[in-house]
Amino acid sequence: MNKQNTIEHMTSHLFRENSGKMVAVLSKKFGLSHLETILDIVQDTFETALNKWRFSGLPDNPSAWLMTVAKNKALNAIQKQSKNTSDTKIKAHYQTVEQNTDITLSEQEISDSQLHLLLACLHTEFSQKNQIILTLYVLCGFGVPEISSALCMTDEAVKKVLTRSKAILRESDNIFNVQLKTKIEFNIQTIHAVLYLMFNEGYKTTRNQAGINRDVCFEAMRLTKLLLDNHYSNHETQALMSLMFFHVSRFSSRIENNEWLILEEQDRSQWNKIFIEEGYFYLNLATHSTVISRFHLEALINSLHCIAPNFEQTDWQKIVFLYQELEKLEKTPYITLNRIIAESHVSMDNHLIEELEVLENSIPQEHLCVFLVTKAELHKKQGNLSKMQDFLLDALKYCKSEIDRRLIEKKLKYS
Repeated sequence: MNKQNTIEHMTSHLFRENSGKMVAVLSKKFGLSHLETILDIVQDTFETALNKWRFSGLPDNPSAWLMTVAKNKALNAIQKQSKNTSDTKIKAHYQTVEQNTDITLSEQEISDSQLHLLLACLHTEFSQKNQIILTLYVLCGFGVPEISSALCMTDEAVKKVLTRSKAILRESDNIFNVQLKTKIEFNIQTIHAVLYLMFNEGYKTTRNQAGINRDVCFEAMRLTKLLLDNHYSNHETQALMSLMFFHVSRFSSRIENNEWLILEEQDRSQWNKIFIEEGYFYLNLATHSTVISRFHLEALINSLHCIAPNFEQTDWQKIVFLYQELEKLEKTPYITLNRIIAESHVSMDNHLIEELEVLENSIPQEHLCVFLVTKAELHKKQGNLSKMQDFLLDALKYCKSEIDRRLIEKKLKYS
């Protein structure tokens, strides 16, 4: 890798690592009413950095350099806006902002600024999907094309969401004045739900052609870790972090040559042992809770997969039990479908087919592909290859991506 490519790679890495911090700190200092200006300035700061560093090399402290340049750009922009207005109230506001130039913050203040901004992005007027879009855009540095690709939307649809959401966000300056710990404790269930959905958008997306969007997953993990590191969390947060680590530990073995590898086919030696250890670390912390959440149960299920030396030695009986407990907490078609799949690995019985028939009417269209593949697999276990092929052909009609299509075609080829 030559020097220019190295600088571009480092700048890209620094953008993902620092853009959210910069937006949060500048928003706290200058106000969310200037959000559009701040977002443009952060983008412009990285373009300035890339052009400068190509010739001068990286500074000793790139993050501090970026924050200083962004602050100066923000101040210049606000001074320019102040000169261009004749409204005395607005002018007075700009003058107050101009005086608030001290941007030296402790790590704790930087973390708190990000968490305040996260709360702003989870405004109750936004749907959960829109909360995810805004969080990815404002706090994670995702561009419109990245978000539209990750969430399988058009660029125009994402832009419309952002335009409406940012208008509401600009009126949320008071979010930086609330008592953070109290506000997070009050909203912790919402925060968990959005971070979990964000992670799943990356991990389980079946409409994205790549199959997995690692950046989305790691941003969900970064924000979850931010809660944990600053003690604005509970045992449920620890269970969620554990679940995420168990999932990402298998990234490297889920796809090969642009094709899904099902659990039986995965090379377990490729599973990331450090991530698995992290998963168990947070799971052990989470088990001190007197309340069991869905994240506890899902983390336990995934821990059993991670500890099994191979597919055949997986403790499917325990996994079935945990899915049954999960159904008591949250009865959804997707959870029931997973429980049926687990049961089929213990003992294939007609009642599982019957359960699938009952379940079919409640399966959302977005899960029909997975449902029909499951139905095909259960009929295969019963030796009914003709029905298996029929259901796989039906599943092809509901595929949202080429990577799913290739998996089903492979199953048809070897049936």
